[in-house]
Parts: sequence; structure tokens; C-alpha cells
Amino acid sequence: MLTEEPHLDPPSGPVVVDDDKHPPLSPVRILAYCLANVGYGMFFAFNNWILTLWLGKYTNDASLIGFLGGSHSYEGVVLQPLAGSISDRLKSPLGRRRPIILATVPVSCLFLCLAPLMAHVHSHRIVWIAAAVVIFTSTFNLAADPYQALLADITNPTQRGRVAGFWYLIGSVGQVLVLFLPGALESKFYWVAGIMLVTTLATVAWTRERPTTTSGVHVRKRDEFRKALSGLRELKQARYYLLMFLLYGAGTDAITPNLSRFIKTITHCSDKTALHSLIALQLFVALSMVPAGWLADRFGYKRLLFTGFALVGIASLLGLWVTTLHQIWAVLALAGIALAAQNAGAYPLLTRLVPSKEIGLYTGLQTAVVSIAGPLAIWFTGQLINHSHGQYRLIFAVCSVCTLLAAISLAPINLDRAHKEVADREAATA
Repeated sequence: MLTEEPHLDPPSGPVVVDDDKHPPLSPVRILAYCLANVGYGMFFAFNNWILTLWLGKYTNDASLIGFLGGSHSYEGVVLQPLAGSISDRLKSPLGRRRPIILATVPVSCLFLCLAPLMAHVHSHRIVWIAAAVVIFTSTFNLAADPYQALLADITNPTQRGRVAGFWYLIGSVGQVLVLFLPGALESKFYWVAGIMLVTTLATVAWTRERPTTTSGVHVRKRDEFRKALSGLRELKQARYYLLMFLLYGAGTDAITPNLSRFIKTITHCSDKTALHSLIALQLFVALSMVPAGWLADRFGYKRLLFTGFALVGIASLLGLWVTTLHQIWAVLALAGIALAAQNAGAYPLLTRLVPSKEIGLYTGLQTAVVSIAGPLAIWFTGQLINHSHGQYRLIFAVCSVCTLLAAISLAPINLDRAHKEVADREAATA
């Protein structure tokens, strides 16, 4: 178990560790923080690729399958900013983020285990399945945002791109591992639940936050959302970022829950072959993440995001004409490089656009905008598929348009202006 770093003078409020003098994390502490992302990565891959194939046994509605198989849903519009803001201000011996992670991950794992059992209910089966899916997805997202915000708490800003790169690399390992889990599709529910619980508990045990002085605080929803709206009025660069992430999330959510079904439909392969084909995507994400993190720290997060958007656009256009597994693998490899560039640049960029003491809130807002755009994109794409007799290629057309709009929204972001806006915001809320 890792030891805590020496404390500085005790703070009077919630602890924020976010200045350039904070010592870089050691490799062991980076690994300890990233370990939970093995389980989280498995959850993402399971939710987006395996769950959609399993749901196909019980419904043929592409919109419903896409909605349930998406990583975000509408309840996140309210819950994610609230959970993030609570984690910014929570006072407990375990710190700000870990109590929320501990409260939500076990619930998500429980309903992961219950979901396949709902398939044996004879009356209103799809309703019971949908309820279990919504609960385990919502509680997972409530844990994921404070977990991601913890990265900003424990890292030096100049190290964030590399740590984020390694974090996504570990997540990619989890996404590959889930494709090789033994047993039928139903058994993967239990595998993912068990591994996610174990890796999360390990990260919570081995990643130390500085303890705060009281056992908890009472947080009113009205106060938290008022603070959120106040910040959005003042932080113009953060508004550009959230608009960019809304459009980017719409594009990726149009593809992600439909990708395994696209491969199966186009090539007429088995479920197993469709899932194993996704290894090409995750392999190139994994190979590219650490170099992408280094490039982000060296050349800038915004530049790397533009590069990622350009590569996604190219991959989406190529996806409109692929017909064989080998062609699909090549496009997935290019998409993997693009995702690595996006992932290494996006969240570290957000941490430079908002005050460190509010990073949990803005991490929640980042998820909230995707919770708006993602289900809309999934529904719209599902309707296109339903009304075109199963033409899953249309997912790439939707993604290419959304990615272009995201790049346009990213262009106005200026880090010099952001620095001034953050300073003014910190002074106003001191």
C-alpha cells in the first residue's frame, strides 16, 4: 500500500492539489491510480459492444438497443454535475472523490449481475432489463466522473497529458480483455462486475487523497447548479469546450453502441468474430496513448485534439465503403490512433480552462452535455437505421458531420484568455 505524501499546512476547506509546484507522481502512484480503469475499460467495452449484441436477443429496435447500449443517458444531465460538484466540496477522512466512488461502484456491480436474471422474467421482460441497464449505467457514471476528477487533484498540470495517456492505455487493456472473457454473453456480466469491483477497491486503497477535517457537508442542489451557471457565464473558453464535447460526444455515441452490430451486419460474421474484430481498434488505441500523451504535453492539447478530429473524419468517410473484415480492421486501426489523440488532449485541456477547486463540477458538466447529445444521436441514428432497412453505414455519416462541427467549436478556445478567466473566477469565489 502506498504511503501518503507529507502534508503541507492544513487547509481550511476542501483540499485542492493543483499547482505547478506539486511534485510529479511516481510510476507506482500512477499505476495505482490507473488500475481501476482496467475495470472501467471493461465496462465501457461491455456496455457498448457486448450488451448491444445480447439485447438483440430480446428486441430488434435499433433505437432502443442503441439507447440501452450507450454509455450515457438523460438522467446524467442532472446527476453528473451534481455528483461532481458534491465531490468538489465533500469533506471526509477519505477525501473528496473516493467516498462517492465507494458508494456507487458496488451498486453498479450489483445491477450488472441482476440484468441477465431479468431476461428470465416472463412478464414485461424488456422493461425489467431496461431498468437494470439504466441503473448500472447511471451509477457507473456517477463513479466515473469523480474518479476522472481525481486525476486533476493528484497530478502536476505539466504531467497531465502523460498520466492521462497511461490512464487511457490501461482502459484500453481492459477493453481488449473483456473481448476474451470465457463463456456465453450472459457470463460476461458477472466477469465485468467482479473485475470492476476488485480494481476499483484497489485504486481506492492505494491512491491517497489528503483527508479533510469533517465527516461530511450538506449540499443543496439549487446552490450547486447556481454556482455552475455562474461559472459558465464567466468562463467563456470552458463554454466553447463543453459545446465541442457535446458535438464530439454525439458523433462517438452514434457509432460506439452500433459498431459491433455494423461489423456483423456488413460481413455476416459471428458474434465472436465481430467482437474480436474490435481488437484492432483497442490495439491501436493502446499503442498510441502514451505517445499521444507525450505529444499533448509537448505540443499542446488543442493541437492534438484537432489532429484527432481530422483522423476521425477520415476514418468515418472510409467507413462508408468498407465491405470486408480486413478493410474494417484497417479503418478501426486508424480510428484507434484518432481516439488516442482525442483522449490525451480533451480532459487535460478542460483542467486548464476551469478553476481547480471546481474540476469535479466541470467533469460532471462534461458528462452532462454528452448525456444530452448522446441519446439524441443514438435515437436519430437508430431511426435512420430502422427506416433504411438496417443500413448501419449511416453511423459514419452522422459521426463525420458531428466531428466537423466539434472541430469548428474547438477553434475559438484561447488558453491565454482562459488563464485570465480562471484567475478572475477564483478571485470572485475566494
